[in-house]
Amino acid sequence: MSTAGRRLETLAQLQSHPGISAPGLAERLGVTERTVRRDIAQLRELGYRIDGEAGRTGGYRLAHGRAMPPLLLDADEVAAVALSLRTAVGVDGLETAAVTALAKLTQVVPSRWQARLTALTEVQALPGQSSRRAGRDVLVPIALACRAGEAVRIRHRSAGSGETKPIEVQPHRLVTLRRLWYLVGCPRGTEDWRVYAVDRIEQVQPLGTRFPAPEPPGDAAQLVAQTLAHGRWRHQVRVRVHTSAELVRELVNPSVAAVIERGDECELHFGTDDLDWAARWLAYLNLDLDVLEPELLNDHLRVFGRWLAERY
Repeated sequence: MSTAGRRLETLAQLQSHPGISAPGLAERLGVTERTVRRDIAQLRELGYRIDGEAGRTGGYRLAHGRAMPPLLLDADEVAAVALSLRTAVGVDGLETAAVTALAKLTQVVPSRWQARLTALTEVQALPGQSSRRAGRDVLVPIALACRAGEAVRIRHRSAGSGETKPIEVQPHRLVTLRRLWYLVGCPRGTEDWRVYAVDRIEQVQPLGTRFPAPEPPGDAAQLVAQTLAHGRWRHQVRVRVHTSAELVRELVNPSVAAVIERGDECELHFGTDDLDWAARWLAYLNLDLDVLEPELLNDHLRVFGRWLAERY
């Protein structure tokens, strides 16, 4: 192995085994401990920050430096990065950066990984997917605030009225669901964790403090799904389904409807502003069901049924 290759392998070992000792490195690389220490010194001169601790339990580890060092990735890690870059189009302002980063990655991976990488880069978004995008200037500061536990002031546009107003929020977590981003946060002075669509947030201002808030939800993604299914909709729908809850859960996305077990049967609970859509969706499920509420949904189902019969 060349000197350059050995030093790259040293970096790989430091990434994979933080705290590895000089004897451990020497054994893995097939060199002496003196060579290991000389290579570590050379890497430090090149700008890598490598901390070392003496003693029986001591060892070397890569630390945060002033610049981004080369990353040594295995095949699975390359695939994960490529797929993430391919789906980065969901964030405004990052599309170009994602494309150039993916091009650089494609140029340098070993030839035996090229076919796998090409297959991933050819994945395309399905027609008709939502065009709602989260702005980079909004998404990034929210992510940093969630990590730091720092309160923020956001300007949020209501889905119903379209009114934009400032809200001070203690953020908890960002959740992505069906390629859309949501912030789980507790508004100042309340005891409720709420869900905010990030694409409806127009401005983020860190406040440099932390607001009192209740214990955060154990499953933020579940809270988002439940909120979307039971939000402030014009109609709250309850449907009895004459089959097991287990089967229905395989068909129904939890962000669309909740499945409530009722013995050998179950109920679907969801909200909507459009009963025509609800009728079409229930017909799509192809299940034996009865509408419990609202009664008006039965009229929409009958109209949809007549249209199908006349059309086909």
